[in-house]
Amino acid sequence: MIKCILFFILSIYLFSFEGFSQINYKENSTEKIKQEPELEPENEFPNRKLLSIYIKNTKNILYGNPCMDKVTQRFGYEYVVMPKNASKFHSGFQRNMHNIFVKTALFLRNPFWKIISKKKAKECRQKTGDYMG
Repeated sequence: MIKCILFFILSIYLFSFEGFSQINYKENSTEKIKQEPELEPENEFPNRKLLSIYIKNTKNILYGNPCMDKVTQRFGYEYVVMPKNASKFHSGFQRNMHNIFVKTALFLRNPFWKIISKKKAKECRQKTGDYMG
């Protein structure tokens, strides 16, 4: 009887080493947890080609704001400002058709991309104080 109890205690002791070996206390002992983590880790999609939305007016898009750039890269698009004499699209109709196809592709990726982008733009605007166009 005593041999069975000793064998049981010894086996529990030996099997507990397997559990201890899986925990790395040095790695997570002083890890800092961010209050508001970033949207995505840096270089999540390093080779991803961004879709372009061509615009004339930069009033409501926070063009050049690093916070908003992260938001747009998260969804896989970027705003491109068109000068008045741009040669890429000769008419507004071509630009609008291109933007419709891009927005359709973004909708198929995430149906709420526009709502989330506007909400994040408002947060970026408040965080950075960027109220100009």
